[in-house]
Amino acid sequence: MPTKKKTKAAAKATKAPAAPPDPREPLEPKPANLTETLKALKAVLADIPVPEPIIEEPEPEATPADGAGDAKGGAQPAAAETKDGDAGDAAAEPAQEKAKEKEPIVRLPKLDFIDALLHLTFAQGLPCGYGQEVRRRIEDSFVDRNEFRVTEAFEVEELLRDLDIPDLFDRCLAVRDSIAQIYNDQNGVHLTFLREASISDRNMFFQRVPAVLPHVQHFLTTLLTIEEICFSEKSTVRAQQRFGLDPKNAAAKKWVDELRALVKPYGHLPLSVGPHGKAGKPAAKHKLSPACLLARLAPPAKGKRRR
Repeated sequence: MPTKKKTKAAAKATKAPAAPPDPREPLEPKPANLTETLKALKAVLADIPVPEPIIEEPEPEATPADGAGDAKGGAQPAAAETKDGDAGDAAAEPAQEKAKEKEPIVRLPKLDFIDALLHLTFAQGLPCGYGQEVRRRIEDSFVDRNEFRVTEAFEVEELLRDLDIPDLFDRCLAVRDSIAQIYNDQNGVHLTFLREASISDRNMFFQRVPAVLPHVQHFLTTLLTIEEICFSEKSTVRAQQRFGLDPKNAAAKKWVDELRALVKPYGHLPLSVGPHGKAGKPAAKHKLSPACLLARLAPPAKGKRRR
């Protein structure tokens, strides 16, 4: 028996709701997008406090042990005594003066690339408030990253279930496997070496840790390029070219100068969007963090188009 055709209204009613637009959709670094990004960056940075500097005391220089021999194994010659017998004090004075000259090392905290991996894995397709809340819960729930490393994916899923993140278990599993592979490769849960590694070394590393998803790999390498543009004391011409900017363009140069001035007090690219949300809810005032706002302007990963 023939069935009746559905009316247009009925067909519309049965369609699945459209997915919300991806807030990280790549943007062409044209003047209008550069201006809008800088405006959004100023707004979110206004809600992120400047971090306290890290102060590191200089390490004292090693001095030969009393009575130790010289390089050939012989005894060290005794210092000539003064009339008051204070040769030891006299010899110590230059060392003390030298120690006084050493100033404490003051630096700002750098971006933690493990945090960046966690952030994007859980916030992909969602506002950055989700990634921020995930990182907060993980930090509060585990003593350190080694404890998190040996935690099963279903335990992390249970911790985050109320956030209604799509494909949550798959994301938890990807993070768990990524952390395990990074630990096996680096003998620690860190990615600090990426800053000093060459592009070929970075590519080889990502081949050794296939659990790090391709879009996360692209995000990490993009952040390295943006860091170079924002904080390097050397020429950033090549980094700007990799980013898709024309260093000879006056508008692009002005944009880079304004960007560097904005992020300089932070010393890194924040992943947060301001204060944590209330009652365990993701912060929602800003869609994207400074790091993700800037990453949108980078050349997209293969297979994606810019807007």
